[in-house]
Amino acid sequence: MDVYHKILGRIYEVTGGRDTESVDLAEIVKEAGFYPSFNDIHSQLSRAGWIADTGRGNKVKITHWGIKEAKKAGGGGTDSKREQMKLAKRFKEEVKELLVVAEEIASDPTEDRCKQAEGRYSEVGKRLEELKSSV
Repeated sequence: MDVYHKILGRIYEVTGGRDTESVDLAEIVKEAGFYPSFNDIHSQLSRAGWIADTGRGNKVKITHWGIKEAKKAGGGGTDSKREQMKLAKRFKEEVKELLVVAEEIASDPTEDRCKQAEGRYSEVGKRLEELKSSV
């Protein structure tokens, strides 16, 4: 992902994807470590139609097109946010699989199914720990 999309994603995240919210672009660029390129970043995002100046210093608003681009570029979040979403989905899948095994046990309890549930339960715990450590 290029720097423009990273900054756009951060703007999307800070504004909650709302084009009515304004943010200080200079602060976002500085936090990302690209402040020396502020003017270039501002120009490129404006030229692409992804942000609009508010007329109040370095405050900008994300545009409708910026929102669409941020979503297209990966949900408009940071790399760590996408990783958290992946972990959350894996956790959800493990829980679903545990539920299937639990339903099988409820219909016909056997030692084999209990061992299977034990393994699933362990996987759910691991996925939850991974998710907790990423948040």
